Amino acid sequence: MDELGRSIRIPQQVRRIVSLSPSSTETIYALGLQDRLVGDTDYCDYPPDAQKKTKVGGATNPSLEVITSLHPDLVLVTRLNRLETTQSLAELGIPSYATDPRTVAGILSSVKTLADILGVPEAGASMTEDMQRHLADLQQRIGSLPPKRVLFVVWTQPLISTGQRTFLADALRHAGAVSIVDSTQDWPQVNLEEVAHLQPDFLVFAEFQPGSASREVEKLATLPGWKILNAIRDRRYAVISDAVNRPAPRIVSAIEELARQLHPEAFDEKPSDSKKENEKEKPTPRSIAFPHALTSAYPLHSQLITAGGCACGL
Repeated sequence: MDELGRSIRIPQQVRRIVSLSPSSTETIYALGLQDRLVGDTDYCDYPPDAQKKTKVGGATNPSLEVITSLHPDLVLVTRLNRLETTQSLAELGIPSYATDPRTVAGILSSVKTLADILGVPEAGASMTEDMQRHLADLQQRIGSLPPKRVLFVVWTQPLISTGQRTFLADALRHAGAVSIVDSTQDWPQVNLEEVAHLQPDFLVFAEFQPGSASREVEKLATLPGWKILNAIRDRRYAVISDAVNRPAPRIVSAIEELARQLHPEAFDEKPSDSKKENEKEKPTPRSIAFPHALTSAYPLHSQLITAGGCACGL
């Protein structure tokens, strides 16, 4: 039974895989099974080698002809792929397995289960243990700190954010944040006047191409509604990798990245007394560059991530 509750029959040995979601593609690579991946979607762009795989179209409109020509033993889908696609695959005798994690813990469980299905349980166990260890270490640092109230900006015009029941909202909670948007919809359209009333501590953006986030925020600061937000006025925003949009192993690094920006005080390493003494003996101590100070290193995601477009990252 897959994560959508469908009873399916999976071949004992899965040697040829087609992935219909970027998150599944990333997970396959993370498990070291990229040689089994014979096809993926136009949106599967990470790691870069995934772009070299045979493209079967988009997640919602894949070419059944191309998929069939690849002779897959298994097609990996998500709840965002159309029911017609999985039904057509079944009619063609091609099994499909759906993943549908709704929390960070669910992502770990999904990765482990997929590894079991693909015959690499050791790799899955090792990976999820490492992910869990990073999350536990992070909670040791920030667990006692009050969460920051944030608005995760999925799209600006119209303003789209995340509801409370998505893996993304749960990722925010793991990073020491809580969304000000209290909605049961996954990707609700938000009233900017209500945001101004709630006044989030931070705005959070995700991106995937190099650029300038600060210029984008400057642009928002000139728009009616946005410029009355204290977070815009005071330049309190965090910009992180679009890995946070994908329920795959990289989401842990995105959570850590966000936590460092929201709670920098939790990551200030205090030198030991002996280190202090050594530093006193140096006439010109070296300054330390912190690679995680990424507030202005990433731009606002300028491509389509709407209530439906965010599906492209799944």
